[in-house]
Amino acid sequence: MMMHPLSPFRYTAIGDSITAGAGAFYIYGYAHQYRNLIEKDLKTRVTFRNLAKSGWTSQELLQALRNDPAFFKAIQTADIITCSIGGNDLLQVGRVYEKAKMKKAGKIALQNFQRNFLSIDQTIKNIKKSSTPYSIRYIELYNPLPEFPLAQQLVKKLNQILHKAADSHTKIAPVYAAFLHHENKLLFIDGLHPNYNGHRLIAETIRKLDDKP
Repeated sequence: MMMHPLSPFRYTAIGDSITAGAGAFYIYGYAHQYRNLIEKDLKTRVTFRNLAKSGWTSQELLQALRNDPAFFKAIQTADIITCSIGGNDLLQVGRVYEKAKMKKAGKIALQNFQRNFLSIDQTIKNIKKSSTPYSIRYIELYNPLPEFPLAQQLVKKLNQILHKAADSHTKIAPVYAAFLHHENKLLFIDGLHPNYNGHRLIAETIRKLDDKP
């Protein structure tokens, strides 16, 4: 359980279009909804920054963390950080239509994602190493194409990479299982992004992590 802060709680959200709120009413996505849940649980004001960019891959997020002073400051001062990343890395695989080449592209995408993601995680933790207690919450990918075996394999393998970051500060929200077999109710009409209910479920899935020791 998060301890009640003595000063306003600071929350920074980073990542791609899911963190940006794509698919939700008025872009009121999981990050905004999670901010409200923190305020409700801690009964305190939450200072919130959402630095997500639609379309970003893991490489673009890594570059921002390394080079953008706004990202450095927002991470440095945050009590909790949430991050969704990886969906666009895998979407690039979908642009390859030949089956054999698609498998090869998927393997390369996972290798690139692992290198970038582990660097993202280490960069965040290097920024936070002299900070007071903090929490990081990475968000598993759900599978918007459950009928395709290759999509299932790639999403599961990407989520396994996310779990490599788990430690005393870091937990991974089990969004894949939360969405499984309910995709038709939780995805926006584009078939890729969560709808409002999907974003709500992501926020609640992160919140459950805060109740565990």
